[in-house]
Amino acid sequence: MHTSAVIPQGVNRQFKQPQTLFRILILLALPGLILQSGCFWRKRTPAAAPELPAPVRVLLLPVNAPEGKLELRWTAMAATVQMAEIAVAAPDLEPMPLWESTPAVLQTLGNSRTITAEIAEFTATRLTARWATLGELTDADSSPTLRLDFIPSKASLVPFRFEQKGPVDALEPRFQEAFTQFLRYLLLRPLVEERVRRINPLRLKEIAQALDVEYGWFAQAKPGAAGKVVEELARSNRDLARLLFNPTLYPVLGK
Repeated sequence: MHTSAVIPQGVNRQFKQPQTLFRILILLALPGLILQSGCFWRKRTPAAAPELPAPVRVLLLPVNAPEGKLELRWTAMAATVQMAEIAVAAPDLEPMPLWESTPAVLQTLGNSRTITAEIAEFTATRLTARWATLGELTDADSSPTLRLDFIPSKASLVPFRFEQKGPVDALEPRFQEAFTQFLRYLLLRPLVEERVRRINPLRLKEIAQALDVEYGWFAQAKPGAAGKVVEELARSNRDLARLLFNPTLYPVLGK
């Protein structure tokens, strides 16, 4: 007699056990997956903006003109004008206004007009500047040499020197190169070339002579006598004009 095979119920349970075990593992792992996936739903914190360096306060001093060369005296103040013009284009430099610094320098120098490293350092410390410029223009063999030192007010810092030969009427590119190298030395942002406004040599000499009379560097001091020069400069380069001349004496700079 033919009989059909009967599968015991226990065998069916054996076939169902892997499915049940898989479901249990999924239920156990699900909370962990949800917690891990939470990182995708969190609001990402934006990266912090890079910190900009604090402005470096710089004292701009007239250069030492060649002795016995009266025709080159104007370069003492002209160099300061050019350095101020370039320093304005440096995002991380804070050039001191001449109407604050020049009277202090004159008070220290007395009758002398020769600036030394000691005077530059002393004046920078007195005016809370971190660096001071010390320029020297020599006229040896009719080939002027510009030497520009950046003197720190702290003895722990190392001075920086730039030296280059060239004609007197081409000082501006040399000053620009000196400041470019100095900014690299301090690891600061470079000059913004678009902000460097070059001054016509004849116009530069006129401004330099007006500054000489304004503060009495070589000429007799007559503060407030450069009205015309200041008005013209304020129209073309207001930032530079406010560095060179006192807004209290020239209301056009305060408007």
